[in-house]
Amino acid sequence: MTGASYCGATHPALELPDAGEGACCIGAAVYGPDRCTCWTEEHDLEQQPPQADLLPLPPVPVRMCADCAFRPNSPERTGVAGYQGDADSLDALVASGEPFWCHQGMRKVARLRHPSGAVIDGHPAAYDPPIVGSVPYKADGTPGNVCAGWLLRRAKAGVS
Repeated sequence: MTGASYCGATHPALELPDAGEGACCIGAAVYGPDRCTCWTEEHDLEQQPPQADLLPLPPVPVRMCADCAFRPNSPERTGVAGYQGDADSLDALVASGEPFWCHQGMRKVARLRHPSGAVIDGHPAAYDPPIVGSVPYKADGTPGNVCAGWLLRRAKAGVS
């Protein structure tokens, strides 16, 4: 369940406490606790190796997830702190044709642990899948699904 070392600069939605008394690492000593590199990610799901030989991608879900970013009142569309994007950037993805991936089955950062013993919860949207050839992989090692909400928006906008 443990992942790579963590740097606060990569997840600006989280405020890292000063767990190392200001000098646990060069990042914290020079730039402050938000740049500490001592934090270790602990994931909610055990990641299996990506099975890149399973491409083409799995079928697209028929319906949007209950917490799809493309729903009108989603945290992403309404600008809730820590969620990537906003209504304009999601609409730009639809227009560009750049695939948007469903989060279902992707591992997330459940918590961050510091060598001092300090622990903080990860952000609810801190998905951390491995990416191979621009395709994110689910925790079970299978390729991610293209987001049904993204496809529905493209169909509604008349783009293919």
